[in-house]
Amino acid sequence: MKKQDVAVAVDNGRQFMTGASGRWAGERLLQALREGRAISPRELRTADTLRKDEWKAFDEALVEEGMIRLRGIADLMAAGLTIPVTGAMGKTIMEYEKVTDMNPAEVSLSGVVRTEDDRQEFTLGNVPLPIIHKDFNLNLRTLTSSRNRGESLDTSQARVAGRLVAEMLEQMLFLGSKTFGGSPIYGYLTHPDRNQIDFATAGELWNAAGKTGEEILLDVLAMIAAAEADRFFGPYWMYVPSNFSPKLEEDFKSNSDKSIRQRLMEVDRIAKIQTVDQLTASNVVLAQATQDVVALVTGEPLQSIQWDIEGGFVIKFKAFQIAVPLIRSDAQLRSGVVHLHSLA
Repeated sequence: MKKQDVAVAVDNGRQFMTGASGRWAGERLLQALREGRAISPRELRTADTLRKDEWKAFDEALVEEGMIRLRGIADLMAAGLTIPVTGAMGKTIMEYEKVTDMNPAEVSLSGVVRTEDDRQEFTLGNVPLPIIHKDFNLNLRTLTSSRNRGESLDTSQARVAGRLVAEMLEQMLFLGSKTFGGSPIYGYLTHPDRNQIDFATAGELWNAAGKTGEEILLDVLAMIAAAEADRFFGPYWMYVPSNFSPKLEEDFKSNSDKSIRQRLMEVDRIAKIQTVDQLTASNVVLAQATQDVVALVTGEPLQSIQWDIEGGFVIKFKAFQIAVPLIRSDAQLRSGVVHLHSLA
């Protein structure tokens, strides 16, 4: 047997096992553990049931649908605010360090005045690395029928599964998630060190009938002042909920030639203003767009794996992604995130 023929035989698994591809996937995973290889989804994924083009159709559907709801996540990825984790299938937590500042420098004429002997201090932080996943299935007869008719594979379930995984990741960025082993996953609205301020003008919400563009501008300037007080000077991203978004399209002033949104974009260091569906109503977020404030920890991209049940008559799929948002404060508990909401 030629060398390339051996590689093909090992890939499809039939040399070792001719049963359900799910059993073969499990065998591959155990073999990877025995050989000390990194655990990855490739050990679970097979071509026994689905053909290459069918896998491609499922993958493209997952990625295409997954990107629809990823506004906050897409901002992190586009700005390169990501922290890759290798071998994420074999890790359940990521650790990072917070560093303190040092005391101010001394001013003297001689230059020989001794300053305080100082050093930076490091504290440890961590974030869980969960798997975000959604299962779906395909009947073997449906798959066989589509092949016999020469039709393309129906990817609607893959699209929905991909969307649900994507929406959950977006939701985690803004609202946080569960606590795993005592380690919480915080979002923009739940981090304990975020700056919280109330609406100006007696707590009037942005969508109130009497709220003016000038008053909304005052709220935004107050958010920036709160970030600067914690030594975070931009650039800033601002996220608004769906119930505030229409207000931003109104005239900034009576008979103005610009909308409220356009006027806010003229404020120094505001890089973008986004409407986010996953942001809870009547909450506004301002975040400095730097990795010491927020990042996306990435382990495995959005993808699917497959196994058989019911004697091979049902093909099960799991759309999943290993990723988690990381909202950070420094060792002095200062944060580049400002949360505008009603404190009453």
